[in-house]
Amino acid sequence: MKISYWAMIEGVRESAIKAGMVDQRVFEEGIKDLYRTTEPDGVFCYTFFKGFGEK
Repeated sequence: MKISYWAMIEGVRESAIKAGMVDQRVFEEGIKDLYRTTEPDGVFCYTFFKGFGEK
């Protein structure tokens, strides 16, 4: 099972690595962990936050 959210994360692989935000090994481990959540005993939960600032 492939979830579109995973495709979105995989889509930033090159730019995230190139920008130095994460090294390739860590990114690949994260993708592996995301796919693990689709196994029968896997769980994935996320929350979006919206923030406001005032100066």
